Amino acid sequence: MTFVLTAGSAVAFAAPDLTEALKKDGGGPAAYLHQFDQKDSPYYVHPDFYRMKSHGSLLLLSHYRTHQQETEYTCGPAAALTVADYYLGKSPHSEMEIARIMETHPWGMEDVGTNTRGMVRYFTGMGWTVHSSLTDGSPETYEAFVAFVKQNPSQGIPIMVENVDWGGHWRVIIGFDSLGDDKGANDVLIMADPYDTTDHLQDGYGIVPSQRFYYTWFDAKLFRPGEADRQWLTAVPPQKLKKGTH
Repeated sequence: MTFVLTAGSAVAFAAPDLTEALKKDGGGPAAYLHQFDQKDSPYYVHPDFYRMKSHGSLLLLSHYRTHQQETEYTCGPAAALTVADYYLGKSPHSEMEIARIMETHPWGMEDVGTNTRGMVRYFTGMGWTVHSSLTDGSPETYEAFVAFVKQNPSQGIPIMVENVDWGGHWRVIIGFDSLGDDKGANDVLIMADPYDTTDHLQDGYGIVPSQRFYYTWFDAKLFRPGEADRQWLTAVPPQKLKKGTH
């Protein structure tokens, strides 16, 4: 039994201690933070998403801190940690503590990584209000997806999503911009990415074509049948709900 101190209470989670197994992969992108950055990249631009605010057609969660995952398998716990940071100022748990609660599995084990059930388990265990693809379904069209994305950041709610990026990867949608038209081709998602190593600045933020994300919103058969397509969840702590801010 693992006992974890949450904000104001001790919560007991029955979960295997996989810490050592999870750390045997070489440290993940956190181990080489900013080592491969390219100053003044000729191919990528890097807006200051931390300080930027919603304006015009842009919806954005300002001051959203990012985090680079500590292993090759803990994108889910790392994404969840940023959500806890966003709401609470600082997550009550480390990435590896979250991984134990979520029962994250390293390579070589069945159900590798962190499935949606594990993601939900972490937040419900803290008493947060959780909505997810497991219970609420998922957008069936791109138009419905856009409406879904706009609804959450406009209420201050980040959306954790998993898709085939890297074969299967959890990220957090923190913003959306249509660039002022309704054609869809110009739509972009702003994401907090715990494995941000391919855009020449490892700041944890990514700009993703919204349509491309929607049509690749599945994983590479990592999750069980019925839980591999259009996986997402939102989680809001009770103190935020009581204040009426979300």
